[in-house]
Amino acid sequence: MSLANLINELNPQQKQAATTEAQHSLVLAGAGCGKTKTIVARAAYLINQGIPANQIQILTFTRRAASEIVARVELALGDQAQGLRASTFHTFCMYLLRRIPKAFGLEQFSIIDRDDQNMMFRLIRGRDDKKNPNFLPKPAELCDLYSYARNTRQKLSEALEKQMPEYLALKDQIADIMKEYEARKRARAFLDYDDILAIVAKALAESDGLVDYVASICRYMLVDEMQDTNPLQWALLEPLKDRVSLFCVGDDAQSIYGFRGADFENIHHFKERVPNAEIFKLEKNYRSTQEILDLSNWLLDESEIKYDKRLDAHRGEGIKPKMHIFPNEFDEAKWIVIDIKERHYLQGNKWSDHMVLVRSSFAARSIEAACIAANVPYRFIGGMKLLETAHVKDLMSLLRLMSNPLDDIAWMRFLTLWNGVGDVGASKLSQQLLLEHDIDGIAKQLEKFGKVPAEAILIMKQMSVLKDQVKACVSLAIQAIETQLAENYKKDWPRRQGDFELVKQLASKHDQLAEFLEAYVLDPVSISEIERQSDTDIVTLITIHSAKGTEQKVCYVANVSPGQYPNSRAAGDFDAVEEERRVLYVALTRAQNELILTKQNLNHWARETVDEQGRKVQSYFFNDMTRQLCTMETHYKQREQTVKTALIERKSINLDFGIDLD
Repeated sequence: MSLANLINELNPQQKQAATTEAQHSLVLAGAGCGKTKTIVARAAYLINQGIPANQIQILTFTRRAASEIVARVELALGDQAQGLRASTFHTFCMYLLRRIPKAFGLEQFSIIDRDDQNMMFRLIRGRDDKKNPNFLPKPAELCDLYSYARNTRQKLSEALEKQMPEYLALKDQIADIMKEYEARKRARAFLDYDDILAIVAKALAESDGLVDYVASICRYMLVDEMQDTNPLQWALLEPLKDRVSLFCVGDDAQSIYGFRGADFENIHHFKERVPNAEIFKLEKNYRSTQEILDLSNWLLDESEIKYDKRLDAHRGEGIKPKMHIFPNEFDEAKWIVIDIKERHYLQGNKWSDHMVLVRSSFAARSIEAACIAANVPYRFIGGMKLLETAHVKDLMSLLRLMSNPLDDIAWMRFLTLWNGVGDVGASKLSQQLLLEHDIDGIAKQLEKFGKVPAEAILIMKQMSVLKDQVKACVSLAIQAIETQLAENYKKDWPRRQGDFELVKQLASKHDQLAEFLEAYVLDPVSISEIERQSDTDIVTLITIHSAKGTEQKVCYVANVSPGQYPNSRAAGDFDAVEEERRVLYVALTRAQNELILTKQNLNHWARETVDEQGRKVQSYFFNDMTRQLCTMETHYKQREQTVKTALIERKSINLDFGIDLD
């Protein structure tokens, strides 16, 4: 493919955006409207106009999106695209921190992940909790609160009021815990995820020299998924806007990460923040049929927020969405699975043509149970990240020690793996190990301790020599701890063991152990992300927050019941309810050919309210939906029809005349 072909494939809206001469641009790209294609064309166009590829920095939210964009530009331009950079915000900031550490006042530092933060908060909070008769937030809640305050650039009291108002009375004690957490980080030269962005943002705000330097290595910044940026990420871009060209792409109607600190206003008020920016809209949808888009457009039109966007189907007319109503979640789950099974066996659809969207892993349980009972092959996407699972964390603790023997959190995890080692013993020994200067000294201490097997210590010595052979290092680490892990996780060890093969796959792409560890700590890969690349024919069960960028021929959006859309937790809060609307919008716009909604509760009562600013706050999004937009069917009792019977008769059924499935 050449640049000419790439540009010729664009529609007029996409082409206008990709070839603009404006210094700053915001591209409002509706769902399924070719957002990635437009970013790829923009990067290729700039390079073809004579901008060196290494002067262009693309910022995305996942490593997968970054590598896909670069691969597509290289396909169009070949060698001309060499040097084009695409990375996540965190990886871009790490690139700067590693390249010019002195500009940020850093020398040696280690990155700690969410699990390490939890461990630190657990240790600090444990000490405070004994003194305090009141209940402090759990370590994971403290971690969330700290991160939310950092990313939204709010005071602790403001973050508490928004996230955990029930703990406002304990603000001073929570502040003390967070001060101690920050002191411990400094003492150990640890940086957490939020530090990586905050240090760079602060330095850019204070140093014109650093702004000049960044502008000299990336004159053009292309930002993907702008609606998911938070105030801290905007603080990275703002000091650069007078020196670089910003090309930001996103969809305000798909801003669904407010709970993580994403700021809807970054895209909604972009024009006020960057007054000379040009705004482009992509509204031609290539994914869905018009009936599916009519329902999605209606959902946005019902909002008091002006999204000012109307998706138009390139594919034209299709099948009207349908809502099925059930007495309970079990009947609902069973019906979804039977419907998929009948489509597979009676209509010849592939299993993989079907996607079921749910709110959370908890909400998926009844559907998973129904799939297992009906022998329907499926995978669940949206749960644990591969490098966040306990057994892989155990493996990573040993790899981290080989990279940095001063990592006391990694020592704690590694030592407590072994039989007979508790927190107290591990803590004492880890402090002694931090004083050792080489692997031989460490090995002697471990031998004296007597709890770590001699074979594991010998393997650690081998690993210390092989830091630049990452895959070999990972294989040795697995060998060192596998027997102990098999005992620690005996309930489901065969399933967990399979994940180590995936870690080896990831390791084979890296030359340095430290680089491998850093890459996956910053942007953990989900197990499904690797499995997704396989051609396995299975049904996808996915959380809506994991579903952006996905699509499928037949989509089921489960449990669109009152109390769920919007969730009852958002009741009365205009901004929270509007984010719930956008979550539902993302779900509806995944469907290509058929959209099937299911809900529980045959009767419901939902009343609208008005907030202090006079804005209508909806209590159920489907209250005013008409049959012109979506047909409805109520199931008073669950279908007993079994597919097995239908299969026996398959040859004698004329499907042109339909079949009675009741």
